Amino acid sequence: MSTEPTIGHTEFIVAGQDAGSAFTLWDVWPAPTDPARRAIMLEEAGSDAFDAFGELFTTYGATAQEAVHGVLRELRERAGLDHYALSGSREWGPTLTSELYGGAGVAAATKDAAFGVAASSLPGVPSFHLRGLPDRCAASTRDRVRAGVINSGRRWPMASVWAEVTPLEPAGKDVSVAGASALDLALACSVLVAAGQIPCGCWPDVALIGELGLDGAVRTPMGLAEAVHGAAAQGARAVLVPADAVDDVDLAGVRVIGVASLHEALELLSDERHPLRMTAAAAHTPGSGLPARD
Repeated sequence: MSTEPTIGHTEFIVAGQDAGSAFTLWDVWPAPTDPARRAIMLEEAGSDAFDAFGELFTTYGATAQEAVHGVLRELRERAGLDHYALSGSREWGPTLTSELYGGAGVAAATKDAAFGVAASSLPGVPSFHLRGLPDRCAASTRDRVRAGVINSGRRWPMASVWAEVTPLEPAGKDVSVAGASALDLALACSVLVAAGQIPCGCWPDVALIGELGLDGAVRTPMGLAEAVHGAAAQGARAVLVPADAVDDVDLAGVRVIGVASLHEALELLSDERHPLRMTAAAAHTPGSGLPARD
């Protein structure tokens, strides 16, 4: 179902399960404004919802809460009922004034520019959503990151996982297809932090650069040297890179540390005694909703 837009309203996607007289809300989030991205997201999220015996709805509202109540009105009319119970809702999640992600962030870089990677693990249909990557490489990135995590002995979160890549510079370039795999390591680590599997919230001044193999190995992406220079220019004091490329990207003024696998990177970043271990930001508890925006 979809209602008509109203001035000042945003289109939301609502996922949940209709029981005929009650609705269990799984998740709600703003729909992409780009038509192609919207179509892709609806197809992927719709498949996830269908597999979990649920439905996907699109509706407009000024807030996520208003959008969900719009779905309830439609369901009441469809069932001919005066009341429709709502359950399973989290703390209304993304609205027009809140961040969609929180609690996990790290610096990264590709051959083109330095980027920030943020992730969050939220209640909802198990899924993995990526923003900020070209459509041509988003699916392969999701596959590498998910397989790399699982084959490194970690549990992939059974939750709605969101990750976003944004330029660190105000007028920074968007991620290009060439060299985008350099963000894999940062994406995997930020997801696991958001899911509470790594006992730290972030690592200030540390950048993670590396492509993940399906087996969890950290491989050299295209343009690694340029990526390291870009991270250093943005203030990184240490950079994690593939172990077999350390000698090729040694850079005065920044510490370059090689890791051969995602498992090794996670052990390093989780080690309280290691100098890379920073004071964590406020811990993000999966399923507790999103932190307030400052």
